Amino acid sequence: MHCVYWISFLLLYISGKSEEDTYFVFTFIYMWKILAEVTAAYGLIYWIIPQTLNKKKYLLFIVSATGWLYLVFALLMTFKYYYLQPRFPAFFDGWLGQKMTVPERLTSFKLIFREFSFITYPIIILGFISFNRKQQRLLKLEEEKKSMELKFLKNQLNPHFLFNTLNNLYTLTLKKDDKAPEVIAKLSEILDFVLYRCTEDYVSIEKEIALIENYIALEKLRYDQNRLNISFTKDISENNTISPLIILTFIENAFKHGVVNETEKAKIQLNLESKKNQIVFCIENTKPQNESAFLTDKSQIGLENVRKQLDLLYPKKHQLEIEETQTSFKVKLYLNT
Repeated sequence: MHCVYWISFLLLYISGKSEEDTYFVFTFIYMWKILAEVTAAYGLIYWIIPQTLNKKKYLLFIVSATGWLYLVFALLMTFKYYYLQPRFPAFFDGWLGQKMTVPERLTSFKLIFREFSFITYPIIILGFISFNRKQQRLLKLEEEKKSMELKFLKNQLNPHFLFNTLNNLYTLTLKKDDKAPEVIAKLSEILDFVLYRCTEDYVSIEKEIALIENYIALEKLRYDQNRLNISFTKDISENNTISPLIILTFIENAFKHGVVNETEKAKIQLNLESKKNQIVFCIENTKPQNESAFLTDKSQIGLENVRKQLDLLYPKKHQLEIEETQTSFKVKLYLNT
């Protein structure tokens, strides 16, 4: 592609020259001019800019770039004077620097400006192309970094969730409870979701609801009806997509802190709305009186993971509200889809 770029410039320079001898002379002379431009461009783009501008050394960049371009200009003027002009004098008739000596050429502001304009024009174009490619590479690397971080966060979340579920099953099997087969069936559905569906960044809200309902069903099997009062209301007018497991951490914390440590009857209220371009999730649970710091243990890690996932998947498109009182803990999450 670079070869095509420079050949195009050469063809632009020699266009309109129909006579064979003139065409040959123009081609030969402008090949040297193109060589000077190539030297100036690639030296600037691949040597000076990475060592100065990319490292925010702006003054050094200005000095280095100016010095480099002037060096290329000086070499080109010297080569023209001692080699090209004696061999092709007719070509240089009427040229601005025709009757100048080398020192005069190197100090002529008009000549410097004219030659620099020819040198810098292709540099600007090539620099823009290189900058655009670099930005695309950075965006690709950022996407790969985002994907890797999401996988890392999910790998942290999934074992935590599976551990709690397997612990529920272990408790029931120890009691030889008849509910164990039902737990295994629910667990199978959950495992299918966690192991296969969670590889996607987003799933339908209906699949996420099915996961939540299975999880709640498993948790309810652990407690007597007189011990737990739980409600899950849904208002799904739009089948939006949502990041898998993104709201499950809040539900896990509600059971872990609002039910496990509660000696009296615990209460959990969940509400999920899916409307046009927005998902709203709200969960509120009672808090045991002896639990003064609701978020001082490992659950804080899970919430931090959720926050990081929200920042990655819903940048500037989410709002998380957490409200804690002496008797309750409430989370409200807004997701703009």
